[in-house]
Amino acid sequence: MLNANNYRLSGIAVAIALSVTACGGSKNVAPEAFDVSIAAGKSWVPHQGSFTVSDANIKDTLRISAISENGASVTGTQGVYSLTNGLLTVNGTNFSYLPLNDSATSLRYTVSDGQQTASAMLNIAAPVSDPLAYQQWHLRNTGQKAYAMNAEAIAAFLQAELRWSDEAISAWLASRLDDGILVAGEDMNVVSAYQQGATGAGSIAVVVDSGLEINHEDLQANVLPNRSLNMAEGALNVTDPTSVSLTGDHGTSVGGLIAAVGWNGLGGRGVAPDAKLIGMNYLSAQSDLNNALSHGIPGSGITEAEPLVVFNRSYGISYPAVISYDPFDEAVQAYSALTLRQGKGAVNIKSSGNAFRRPGNIAWAGAVCGGANALGLTCLNGNFEPSQNTPYYLSVAAVNSDGKHTSYSTAGANVLVSAPAGEYGELAPAMVTTDQMTCLRGYSSFPSVEADDWPEYTAAFTPFNYPGHPENPSCNYTSTFNGTSSAAPNAAGVVSLIHSANPNLTYREIKDILVKTSTKVDPDNAQVVLPVGDSSFIAHPGWVENSAGYAHNNLYGFGRVNAGAAVALAKSYGAALAEQVTTDWVALGTQAGDAALVLPIADNDANGAVQTIEVTDDVVVEGVQFAFDVANAELTTAEADSQTTAGIDLAIEVTSPAGTKSVLLSSKQAIVEPAFDFSAGYSQGYILKNSVFLSNAFYGESAKGSWTIRLVDTNGADLPVDSPRWPAGYINNQQPSVLEGVAIRVFGH
Repeated sequence: MLNANNYRLSGIAVAIALSVTACGGSKNVAPEAFDVSIAAGKSWVPHQGSFTVSDANIKDTLRISAISENGASVTGTQGVYSLTNGLLTVNGTNFSYLPLNDSATSLRYTVSDGQQTASAMLNIAAPVSDPLAYQQWHLRNTGQKAYAMNAEAIAAFLQAELRWSDEAISAWLASRLDDGILVAGEDMNVVSAYQQGATGAGSIAVVVDSGLEINHEDLQANVLPNRSLNMAEGALNVTDPTSVSLTGDHGTSVGGLIAAVGWNGLGGRGVAPDAKLIGMNYLSAQSDLNNALSHGIPGSGITEAEPLVVFNRSYGISYPAVISYDPFDEAVQAYSALTLRQGKGAVNIKSSGNAFRRPGNIAWAGAVCGGANALGLTCLNGNFEPSQNTPYYLSVAAVNSDGKHTSYSTAGANVLVSAPAGEYGELAPAMVTTDQMTCLRGYSSFPSVEADDWPEYTAAFTPFNYPGHPENPSCNYTSTFNGTSSAAPNAAGVVSLIHSANPNLTYREIKDILVKTSTKVDPDNAQVVLPVGDSSFIAHPGWVENSAGYAHNNLYGFGRVNAGAAVALAKSYGAALAEQVTTDWVALGTQAGDAALVLPIADNDANGAVQTIEVTDDVVVEGVQFAFDVANAELTTAEADSQTTAGIDLAIEVTSPAGTKSVLLSSKQAIVEPAFDFSAGYSQGYILKNSVFLSNAFYGESAKGSWTIRLVDTNGADLPVDSPRWPAGYINNQQPSVLEGVAIRVFGH
């Protein structure tokens, strides 16, 4: 800012210039430029300023003609200059500076009146920031390792602990540490959302999980006081769901990804650093009542008037059977989606699951997954879990720091979008987020090191989690959080950003924005084609563009969430979506309460069993559900030397009236037990019984017309596996499976 003397001198210069002009003089006076100092702003948030310039020739138009940094000229593109620590945007003699790194910036600027120039310094203080944010690649990916991939420490460990030779170590590291997974720019474009002023302010997110450390140094300011619920029976403080686990609290790490406090000089920052949090430790006390409370029913403390926009649910069921649909669960979910936020609804974000390679800890089921994984197919399917296939939950898959599928993320036609999560923080980056406080408990703690029972391994492979790391001295943070448990809160944070940009959006409009703005990742993702009999079956179609112009992939949904694009669309969102329509089930056979269809699904035959269903409602699709009853008497839970392949062999493909195909079930998946119902138990002799599959692939199409459903048995041979329960492997089914009933229901507008 000019001081009084500077202003006085400028005034004198102007007066002299006018006097000379009045006397007929034509001398041009050079412009003046003065040093400018800008106080600290916020990292990743633009702040505005002006170059301090003047010119005695009042008719001259001044412009900034050059920018240099460290003595070198910087070339701008349409007024934008890429500096060492940020982006400078020049508009006339005004500027906007976006600090991307946490260092001070000094540059020389030159002002020109068209004939003469003057120069001065622009000094911008280091921004207010968070010390770990520079490693949070999901927010801004610069190719950082997030404390993983410590080649020197790992090599020293292999030499000291395992006595490997230098040649063996080099070969192992070359095969396991691939820098190709570090790809700058593969992130959620969060900085762009912050540039547009969206940081989550005015929104509330609920962490439904194992707990939430409400007094964590980097969460406390965003946790709404006395609003969280400890659902555990006998809890002394029912508003404090802080976990007493010694080796990590899942919910605390989830909460940090959504809304760790930003710009407070502690830890990292959440996707929505100004959003507010409520925690519920539902996983510690699961019951029908607590499930309903976790959806915000009266008695939960949640009101219909408050801006509660998202529930994050980073949990699920990984079981080698298809679980029957539960209308009660759907009704509970509908409450939060249709009633909260004065009828605009809250979004339920659901992790898609971590069973691409194998289902949880079930070894005898995981033995069948090798064949699927060798082909690039998911072992379990997200649709096996009923909460994943309702109109009211949005399923989120996981991607790595190169934008591609993680090793574990469960696939399915039900996946809506994907979000960053990473691998395990050892040989590839995971998430940097909040952990339980102190080194006495948490993922980064002495108990965790002791539980791993190999401290040298922890110190070499995950040094940030080893107590005493210089950037984590109190062990309040972790670098190894991952899974679709991480992808879900990252997407939930984007939902909070969308809401803060436009609080009037309904939950369906937020979903619509996610569909329309997510980034198509891994664009060359290949099909998986299975030989079946004398023909073939496309078990994984890769990216499929429907007739409405939306591309969907069972690995990624509509793509990785893009916060900047989503916020921009939220701000400019036009006419509201028409009122939601959910059609009645259009059913045939046992699904309609009639006699079974008795359509045989021939063994190892690509023709399969084909059934068409006519939908007469003219509805714009937001999602389509399909219900099935498929019998095979050989699939039972009875003890035997071997189990049948009937469930493993089953594939289902659906074709819309517009010709778009969606694979609901790829085959090679671990359906090794009969269909299961939480109320009635196993449906002996059934692969599918009241089993519902959701597909998002038809988004935006018209539902009216004939839908074609094809069920295929893709295998005609025994399946040998190394399984302790089924030592002889899985024997090819001796009789064809039978489609007994099928139904379709559309929700949209």
